[in-house]
Amino acid sequence: MMIYEKILNNEKYLAVVKKIENTKFITDGKWDWEHGLGHYQRVANYVKKILTQLGTNDRTIEIGMAVALLHDIGLSKGDKIDHALESSRIFKKYIDEKDFSETELTILEQAIKDHSKGNNIQSLVGLALVLADKLDVTFHRTINSSIQDKTNKEIQKIKNVDIEINDYELIVKYLTVNDFDKNVLKDWNKAVLVPLKVAKYLNKKYKFIINNQVIDYREFMD
Repeated sequence: MMIYEKILNNEKYLAVVKKIENTKFITDGKWDWEHGLGHYQRVANYVKKILTQLGTNDRTIEIGMAVALLHDIGLSKGDKIDHALESSRIFKKYIDEKDFSETELTILEQAIKDHSKGNNIQSLVGLALVLADKLDVTFHRTINSSIQDKTNKEIQKIKNVDIEINDYELIVKYLTVNDFDKNVLKDWNKAVLVPLKVAKYLNKKYKFIINNQVIDYREFMD
């Protein structure tokens, strides 16, 4: 993955990531989750898995993994703005545009802009990014949070999140400690409902599983 590694070795990129990692983002006095390199790399791995399961080619996977490194870069401007929109505006500062065609740059821009809610999916790269971003809801995200409320403590009980996409279904699987309270996901129901949106886009059934038990995703709807 030449482009992925190239971004990871870009000093300008690493500097802005370090800035983001050293900033505490407390939106609405609640969320204080990791948005640094660890998150970007986990999202990239999910993107790779999703696009592989969807049968895409190596180039699409490379583009998807690259966009995963860039999707939250707008947080360098703070959390009081639309970070997805800002990321889509500035991501070109951290890549070599010659590595991409004009069409690919357009795909990257759209995927980043749409990654928060997935309301305007226009490519498999965009689909993979919005889904992957919501799969990264394990203990890694909140273990170092300065706010240790019930939500963040419960998230730390999620040890692994897996994704399976076959010919008929999109399946999200959580592995947690035994006393995990699934109701905490109502506070961040995008983790449950964005995969439902993606499943509908792919014309597949959706299944949400916690510790091998199928959960009715409708209980997380507003």
